[in-house]
Amino acid sequence: MNDGSTSELSACPEAARPVLARYLAGEISAEVAIMQLLLALDGIAPLAECLTELAAATPDEPAIAALQQIMTAHPAALAGAATLVERGLARERAGNIAAIREQFDHAVTIAPEAAVALYSLGSPATLDRATAELVTRLDEWGLLGPDITALDIGCGIGRLETALAPRLRAITGIDLSPGMIEEARRRCAGLPNVDVAVCDGTGLAAFTGRRFDVILAVDTFPYLVAADPALAERHAADAAQLLPAGGTLVILNYSYRGDLDADRHAVADLSQRYGFTALRNGIRDFTLWDGAAFLLRRMG
Repeated sequence: MNDGSTSELSACPEAARPVLARYLAGEISAEVAIMQLLLALDGIAPLAECLTELAAATPDEPAIAALQQIMTAHPAALAGAATLVERGLARERAGNIAAIREQFDHAVTIAPEAAVALYSLGSPATLDRATAELVTRLDEWGLLGPDITALDIGCGIGRLETALAPRLRAITGIDLSPGMIEEARRRCAGLPNVDVAVCDGTGLAAFTGRRFDVILAVDTFPYLVAADPALAERHAADAAQLLPAGGTLVILNYSYRGDLDADRHAVADLSQRYGFTALRNGIRDFTLWDGAAFLLRRMG
């Protein structure tokens, strides 16, 4: 059972089968599989039952054993992540910035790591691994260095700020959630080249007149797109004004609608209208995380 095509998947609810098929085919990591199964089954109890039944049907399948191992490795952290799912705090909300702010203010008090990256399953160690991989990609793309100033849209608890502070001249993180920013300030205390601030979520007009070499948006655009696609466009247009020629806008995940081709077309359209060239247009460059990378270079 290594491709998810066998009848053993019938041991689990139908909603879980597409996720398990992708996992068994090697398309997603075990952590992302657990996250997607939590969302598909709406909680930890049905997920545990599903995996128990599947393990009984496939006792020699190491990939299923790996899922069970993750389930038992950090039970308290996983319980926090599951609470976000069960309370409806782990999905993007349409049409209302205020609702998104409230969602993240609530989520960060329950499970900070899961609130910014549900696939971390609430584990600080898993989030650190994912963040390290992200920093490695940014380095490979030539976006880090002692002369580079960055803006991080949707900084959450400041995980990128703490990771990138030693690699940049300065980084500013913004988030529409005061609760997230409070946690980010606590974690970034003592880092002189880090600044974090609450934003209104409508655009980047507050930074008019400033220049950034790199603007990052990690799992941020999906919430903008869900709230109102015009908000995503406004952020792209504002980013174009804040970046010099040769500056880079990094969008990691454009939406959560499950249509990567549609996302590629949308980002290509934004690139054309606001003076970017797409160096990467929806490439899955990560192993732990299933995020799609859009790397947009500001043209002269």
